[in-house]
Amino acid sequence: MLERYERVVDLGVFGIANLINVLLVVIFLARARAGTRDTLVENIAGWITVAMALPLIAAIIVNIAAKRGAWLWILPLVTVIFLIVEFILDYALKIDFRSTGLLVPYLILYYLGQFAMVGYTFMIGKPYGFITLVTYFINLAATFYSYAQVRHG
Repeated sequence: MLERYERVVDLGVFGIANLINVLLVVIFLARARAGTRDTLVENIAGWITVAMALPLIAAIIVNIAAKRGAWLWILPLVTVIFLIVEFILDYALKIDFRSTGLLVPYLILYYLGQFAMVGYTFMIGKPYGFITLVTYFINLAATFYSYAQVRHG
């Protein structure tokens, strides 16, 4: 019965992966423009980004219930874990962790989540994977631009 929802779930994950990349571009460009963190634009885009954990959790549940391949729930799970960590550190605890030893594990989890979404989208079709890869590289360029402007990500 859940098989008919598989394509909808896959397109949803594809949309979420690219929405996250676009939102991260907005966050990094807002930081670069303002010269600081915690702008209104950054906060709104950040809250929307972490909220994407909810539909990803739903996709994981459907993929598990439909007995789809393990990678189709493991890959979004990596991104969900990152989004939960992001929520805890930046929004719940409001810790300035980017200047601590937590930065390296955070960045590893961030990039694993990004690669996981690229991997998922390639699994559902090469065009989806290439589109996600393009938005990932735009995100990466915005990250470097932000860092060059204000020396923090």
